Amino acid sequence: MISAPLQKAFMLLLRQGLWDRQEDCSALFPLDEKEWNEIHSMARKQTVQGIIYDGIRLLPTEAVPPRKVLLGWMVEVDTLERVNRQHRETIKALQQIYVQSPSIPFLLLKGIGTADFYPHPEHRIAGDIDLWFGNKTQTEQANQRMEKLGLPVKRGTNGEASCLINRVLIEHHSRLIELHNPFLQKEIRQWEAGVFTNSQGKLPSEANHLLLSTHILKHLINEGIGLRQLCDIAMAFNALHSVTNKNELECICRKWHIHRWNRLLYALLIKYLGVPADLLPFSTSLCPDKLMQEIWESGNFGHGDERYGERPTGKWANKRYTLKRIFHKMHLSLGYAFDETFWWLAGLALLRFKEMIKKK
Repeated sequence: MISAPLQKAFMLLLRQGLWDRQEDCSALFPLDEKEWNEIHSMARKQTVQGIIYDGIRLLPTEAVPPRKVLLGWMVEVDTLERVNRQHRETIKALQQIYVQSPSIPFLLLKGIGTADFYPHPEHRIAGDIDLWFGNKTQTEQANQRMEKLGLPVKRGTNGEASCLINRVLIEHHSRLIELHNPFLQKEIRQWEAGVFTNSQGKLPSEANHLLLSTHILKHLINEGIGLRQLCDIAMAFNALHSVTNKNELECICRKWHIHRWNRLLYALLIKYLGVPADLLPFSTSLCPDKLMQEIWESGNFGHGDERYGERPTGKWANKRYTLKRIFHKMHLSLGYAFDETFWWLAGLALLRFKEMIKKK
């Protein structure tokens, strides 16, 4: 992990890229080539290379990276731009596929669906393309349409599925919110049905916020989270605050037992990403430093986490490795999202127990 002074330099660049405005950098820059390479390595770990590059472009001349570093970064950003263009072309193709009679309605989620909130959408790293079809029946109809086109579809649990188009992973979702408390499932599914029916082709602001915050929580409990996910929700708050029903959002967070988690998340957005407090749906006085430390360590979906060594081969060794990672972070998830952590672990334990019974 990079040093504290480089963390501050990194976050300054990130904020400059997010908000497209210059900050006073005189106390943190210039950096030498070794330090710039560390910044670049962390940007890759957090999958925010394009945003950091946008921040670099706002530096004064005396603070910019050495030419060698900058040229390498420019080549990488050019690749990002080409990948984003490919993703957008793929979305156009998907729209043509699903508009054919009988049409199958869907909503674009997360990922490229949030990129347009950024000042430079083409510099947000594109991942999968996530489509929500409202329920299992319509998701299966979408799966079958892909198969009719000769595209193999991999089906998962709860009606989820995926396929590849132009080497881009397309994920079909039957559910919007992935929380594991069994006593909330009926209410969440009814709420989702209302959202999908009344969406008019665009995910409402409140639903977008809930999707992003619960998705971050899911990955915090399981694999790990990086700054890219935090940037997404920061940009969503900035773009959607004027059309967000803050009272409704807070009410739902309380009913679904994620209010405290969201307060922690909002505290991090204010302190580290520069989100104005008045954009957030409810106030917070929590300290986000431990969450930020976890983000520095784990990186995007935990892929850059060096605390646990290499993931072992072998089914049960791999599962023990996963449990070790989960329990290491439990002080955070239990403290701020007790219900979700408990029910997620209970479901995982039940799944492992069933696997052991089948093996016997």
